[in-house]
Amino acid sequence: MKKQKKEARRSRLRLSYRARSTVTGTMFFLPWLIGFFAITAYPLIYSLVICFHQVQIKPGEIGLEYIGWEYFRQAFAVDTEYPTKLISSVCNVLMGTPLVVVFSLVIALLLNRKFRGRTVYRIVFFLPVVIMSGPVMSELMSESSAMSINMDIMGIRSILMELDYGWASVLLTFLNSFVRILWFCGVQIIVFLAGLQKIDRNMYEAAAIDGATAWEAFWKITLPHMRPIILLNTIYTIVEMGTASDDATNVKIVGAIRDIARPYSYAAVLSWIYAFCLLLLILIAFVLLKPRKGSE
Repeated sequence: MKKQKKEARRSRLRLSYRARSTVTGTMFFLPWLIGFFAITAYPLIYSLVICFHQVQIKPGEIGLEYIGWEYFRQAFAVDTEYPTKLISSVCNVLMGTPLVVVFSLVIALLLNRKFRGRTVYRIVFFLPVVIMSGPVMSELMSESSAMSINMDIMGIRSILMELDYGWASVLLTFLNSFVRILWFCGVQIIVFLAGLQKIDRNMYEAAAIDGATAWEAFWKITLPHMRPIILLNTIYTIVEMGTASDDATNVKIVGAIRDIARPYSYAAVLSWIYAFCLLLLILIAFVLLKPRKGSE
């Protein structure tokens, strides 16, 4: 009887595999949570507060005068530059994200194959991530840099102009920002490689025995298993490209910080509007790419 009670107590104390995985994931996530609430949370909330206040810098203190939605109105109704720059930045993210994700998946599929020098090629594609920040990235993002090299090889640009406008615009965007796309896909390639290596190879062997082609195996096996990874990389790419140096985030918002008449408040408003647009893109990506019930 006592032995049965001990076994019952031990079984209650044992965690299920899902619970252990949750605890393990939370422990890995805990340092970020501590850093967020200790360092980032207060400035984030304060920036939202000053969006609705006029900041008054006084000797020894900073005063806040409530003005409501006035600066939001000025951003769209008075400022003639910001709406245009905002649309341009959001369109760049909207056009660039699918190109980066698709290009990263294609490269990951190639690097997942067995061939000589595979490790070297993996290092080459990940190398831009190592030197992505600082003055090097600022120079590369400028229009006069290697980011805007001429990709008109063998007159391909003129050929694309003859295609349908929708396809031509996508392909021309890819050519115009080829180096930038290559620069942004390092982390995504690594994540895709990790996901591809977790797919059971027996499923591909069974599909080949049943007569499935490589193309059919990709659509029926690889893509369904990679759907959560595609969602993860899409969200990461939106954030990465959205926070890169561009007209909305760099020129206008940083310039607004130096506005003596509206210190900090107007820059905070512009930042939150831009952040809301990026969050909206993330929400759209989540709705379109989230795993469906019964898809696995």
